[in-house]
Parts: sequence; C-alpha cells; structure tokens
Amino acid sequence: MVVTSSRLLTKSAFKIALSCPHKLFYYGRPDEYENANANDEFLESLAEGGFQVGELAKIYCDVPADCDLKDIMGHEDSLKRTQELMLRDQVNIAEAAFCFGNLFVRVDILKKDGNNIKLIEVKAKSWNPETDNFISSRPKGAVASGIRPYVYDVAFQKYVVCQALKELYPNEDYSVKAFLMMADKSKRADIDGLNQLFKIEKNQQDRAEAVMAPDARQRIAQSKVQVVTPFDVDELCDTIIAGETTEQTTDKNPTCMGMRFVPFIHWAADYYCKDNPCPSDVELAGKCLKCEFHCVEGSKKKDGKRECWLTQVSEDDYDHRPHIATLNGSNLSTNRSKWVGEGKYFMDQLTETELKPYNKKTPDAPGLDDYQRKWLQIGLETGNDGILSRFKAHLNGNTYLDVDGLREEMAKWKYPLHMIDFETTAVALPYYIGMKPYEQVAFQFSHHIIYEDGRIEHAGQYLNEDVTKFPNFEFVRELRRQLSKDKGTIFRYATHENSILCTIAKQLADSNKPDKDELIAFIRSVTHNHDEKKGELYEGLRDMVDLLQVVKRYFYQLDEMHGSNSIKQVLPAVLNSSQYLKDKYSKPIYGSEIKSCNILSDNPLAWITIDAAGHVDSPYHQLPSVGDLIGMSDEDMDQMEQLSTDEKNFEVANGGAALTAYNKLMFCEGETMNEALRQALLRYCELDTMSMVFIWEYFHDMVQR
Repeated sequence: MVVTSSRLLTKSAFKIALSCPHKLFYYGRPDEYENANANDEFLESLAEGGFQVGELAKIYCDVPADCDLKDIMGHEDSLKRTQELMLRDQVNIAEAAFCFGNLFVRVDILKKDGNNIKLIEVKAKSWNPETDNFISSRPKGAVASGIRPYVYDVAFQKYVVCQALKELYPNEDYSVKAFLMMADKSKRADIDGLNQLFKIEKNQQDRAEAVMAPDARQRIAQSKVQVVTPFDVDELCDTIIAGETTEQTTDKNPTCMGMRFVPFIHWAADYYCKDNPCPSDVELAGKCLKCEFHCVEGSKKKDGKRECWLTQVSEDDYDHRPHIATLNGSNLSTNRSKWVGEGKYFMDQLTETELKPYNKKTPDAPGLDDYQRKWLQIGLETGNDGILSRFKAHLNGNTYLDVDGLREEMAKWKYPLHMIDFETTAVALPYYIGMKPYEQVAFQFSHHIIYEDGRIEHAGQYLNEDVTKFPNFEFVRELRRQLSKDKGTIFRYATHENSILCTIAKQLADSNKPDKDELIAFIRSVTHNHDEKKGELYEGLRDMVDLLQVVKRYFYQLDEMHGSNSIKQVLPAVLNSSQYLKDKYSKPIYGSEIKSCNILSDNPLAWITIDAAGHVDSPYHQLPSVGDLIGMSDEDMDQMEQLSTDEKNFEVANGGAALTAYNKLMFCEGETMNEALRQALLRYCELDTMSMVFIWEYFHDMVQR
C-alpha cells in the first residue's frame, strides 16, 4: 500500500465524481474555484449531530483509543499505522487507511477477526428498517435514489480495501463484509442525555471533533438499545462493484456517467490525480441547476458552474435571460430535469406542452392555483404580454394582488388574530429516554396578536434556555396558556407548526404526563391531520390558517420574490409595495405604541429604513448577528439555513440561525446562553411573527380601500 501519486481519489472525491465528473476539477482546486459546500462537514454535523454519531459508533463497535487513527492526517502515516494494527489477529480500528494505486480510503470502522473483516461506514442519516428499502421497485433492481450515494460510497471502500488486501497479503484469503451504520428510527433511547455525552471541540490541527464525556462509556454501557445500527449492504455492494445494478445497466445511465462502476472509478481517478479536467463533453442535467461550485456575491474565485453552462449557452443568456432554475412551485424537480435534457433552459422556451395543468384530486381553491402561479411568474419574468393578459385584472406593474379574493378570504377570520412561529431542531442522537433519532424538539416560539380595533402587540414568547432539558411538553403548555384566552383565528406560515404539534401530540400519547389528555385535546383543536393511511383524519375547530397559502393564492411581486414564497422574500415585497407600512413603521413606534416583550418603551424601534432609491431595507438587518454571537460567519449561517430548510416547506426567515445557535449550545464545549445571545434569539423570533403581521396589515389596508 505505497502511495504512488501526490493526489489520490479519496471517498470525498469519489462522491463528487459520482454526482458529476466535471466537478472533480473544481473540487481539486479549492483555492481557485468557489465551493458553496466547503464547510459542509462541520455544518451538517452541527445540524444533524454527525460528529456525535461517529463517536457513539466507535463505542458500540468497541474501538480502543490506541486504535483510533483520527488524529493521523498524512496518507503515509495512516497507512503505516493501519498495517501495524492489521498484524493483530483481532482488532477494531477507526479511520483505517487503505490505498490501491491512486485510490485511497479511510474506513470509519474496521473490525478484524482473523481473516474476517467488517467494513463499517457510519452516517448520521436516518433509516427505518421497518419502512425503508435499499432497492427501488421502479425501476426494478435499482439502488433506491435516496440511499444510493451512501451505498455507492461503501461499495467504493469495499473495492479499494479488497484490492489493497490482495496486494499486501497475496497468500491470505480475506473475507470483507460491508455495512452501513445509520441512526435507526425504529429504536427508542433508554437513557437520557445521549447527545450530551459528546461535545465538539477544535483539535490541535484546528479541526472540529467530538470529545466524549468522562462517564460516556459507563453510561452507554447501561443502555440496552443501540440507536445507531449497522445494516448489512454487502451483497448490494458486490452487485454494484460487478456493475449489475439496474441504474448501471440501463441505456440512460445517470449514476456512473455512462460506464460501469469499476471502469468509472479508474477513469475518474486517472484525470483527477493528474489535475486534468474531465475529458468528456459537458452534458447539462437537472442537477446542474444546483451545482455547488458557483460564486457568491463578492467572491474573487472562479465559477465552475458558470464555466459548464457557458459551453451550452451564451454569456448574455446565462446572465440576463430568466432561467428555469428560479421557477417556483410544486412538482418541478422532474420537469426541470426533463427540460434541461431537451435543451430548454429558460422560461421563454416553455409552452403549454412543457407546463400543463395538474389532474386535480381536490376541489378548486379560490385564487391562483400552483399552475397559474407558475405562468404568472413566467409572464412577469419574460415580459410576455400574451401570458400577462390572463392576469391583467389584478396586475399593477410587477405586483399581482387579488383584492376581491383577499377580501372574501379575510372575512372568514375571527378576531383577535394570533400569529405564531416555532423554532425547532432534530438531530440524530435522541435527547431523552423514549425518543427516536431525529425526533423534533421545539425550543422556542413567538406570538403576536392583532385586535379588531387595529391594536397590535407582541403578546408572548417562549425560549428553553437549558438545552439539557426536554422542552416539548412545557412548550405546548405555554402555547396553550397564551392561545386559550379567546377563540380568535391562529396563523402559521407553511406546514411546520402543524407538523410539530402533531409530533408532540404523539410524544404526549406515549408519555405518563398527568395533563397529557388536555394537551393533546388542545393540539387537536388547532391542527389538522389528513393521513388516510394511518386513519388519522381530523380538522380542529381552530385549525391554524396557513398564511403562506394565502400569499400564494392572492399575492405575487416580481422584484423581491422572483418565484420564492419564503417569508424572507415576501416580507420585503410587502414592505416595498405598501406606502401605508412605509409611513407607519418608519416611525419609532415599536416597543411603545406597539407593545413588545423585548423592545423597551423608552427606546422604541422604527422597523423601516428607506435608502436613497426609495427601497426598504430588510428589518432583519437591524438585529444583532446571531453568527457573531456564536462565532460563525455570515456565509456559514446562510449555509446552515439552507441545510435546515426543506425546499417544500418554506420556513420563516432565520430559522437556521436559531437552530444553529441552539445546536451549538448543545454540542460545543464552552458555549453558554449568555444574555446577548438570549436577546438575539428572542428578537429574531419576535420579528418572524411580526413579519406575518406586516403581511396581514398590507392585505388589510388594500382590502379596505
């Protein structure tokens, strides 16, 4: 296992090649090309608890400290130490190193018992063996797309390890079995504070790593449940290596870029290790729309995504022609891939043939449906008068507002109106006894009230400041206390709050809390569940109104939203569309005329500042930076928000900031909830619900005219 090249195709490089072989050139030149995912390892671990999963797996697999090679950085040194340990008849090694030609892997955990070897790749990914499958039914025999990158990663490692062992020990007959170790969602923790047994620290090389608490092994030994489970993927890996999985044998081959597994590995390694670009022509696909090798504003590095696209389109088109990547709505992922494959990259290339109405299974809702909203965006982005003629009754320049529809909708609402927003987190290792991996923890909410006479107040909030305590039930008790004083309509933005409360209701049902029936009844009164498969069908008398759906049906503004319905885009769209809001909130009235839980009356705030061009700056820019308070850059905070936000569930702005801060308090050694951070979290969440108030005020003002 002698290193024969200064550059080797590692696990990380292989995964990049598997997603797109052209990315390898950009990946191999980090000082030259921008990479939006450069800090993903640490940020994803912070979002999911990945470092903790890795350390727990070492305990479950009985890896002794002297066999953990995580601090050995160099290829040669790690290979040497691995070979020394492999001389033992029985040994469990973490980060064992193997090299075959210009291929190099570090195996998360390797267990050697004589000539029998278990190769274990550890991932923070959730897996439920009762419902999840490694093999897809469509197409039959293919590795399921959601797990495919992980299984291919293990197959790559098995191939390299097997070939390296043959070179090193030609007279030995080693048996290598491959496993993928993941957070098992069928298991419930039987000890408290499992996630608190590992804290993230910086080592001497300034790399983040998880450090075990002194009593971690003792406490874990008391547990009879392994919430991180090794799943046997050995036969599947053999089939992948043999090139026999369906996704490799079909004519159109999206997985290994037109060739079988082993030839692809050596083909990619050949040009990557020579620091050459991919020799094949660029073939754009749907995934190219989200390429991470793109430049952020102000970057001085090169833009790899742009370089690829400019092989197919002109510079002027790429920079100025409205792109299908920004088209918003449901069911677009498959369509975008199809359009890109057909060479249709821009909105003005789409016709009724490409974008058809859906076969609806539910009755028509008032206002714009998803199909109409897509065409409204296309019409405004492209300036197509023919398309815009369909919407002219409600169009004023680049703003669409259906006042009549809004008026009818708002007449159904009952005062006082309640705006609520939750902040939550879900990580791989359960917090408390009885919890499964990735169960939601609700740690913060904000609550604004709008009265019938127009009065507005920030009526309440909640923040769990002790991350060692399970907050969900107290969270619901406080929410119930604040919302049970009247029968007014309650609002959320997107599905998040409904989903979280339904999850907590299940947690309550499994608990022995004396007030669980009352709390479940409250949750059912303000939520709905339409899960026919599980027989859970109900709609509460005060079922929360989704303000996002109101926005999507009745309002759109091109200049700020550009297809996005996230409240962080809707908020500036509303503020810049409303002279009423500009006049009202450019005055320092928030905290005095409008009651606030966090802004003092003797130092009230003007939410709106207007620049020389008459544009309203985002109110979020007035708040202290959570990133500064927890020692993270704005770029890292933006990346965390992307990692924590499902594109199908538009969260209220800055959810990533709260989640990041909370997880850092939980996982990072020395982090504490100081007063500055506490105030920042409270004020961000307060602005989240105030943003909902701004939207309501704009709509209310327009329908009253």
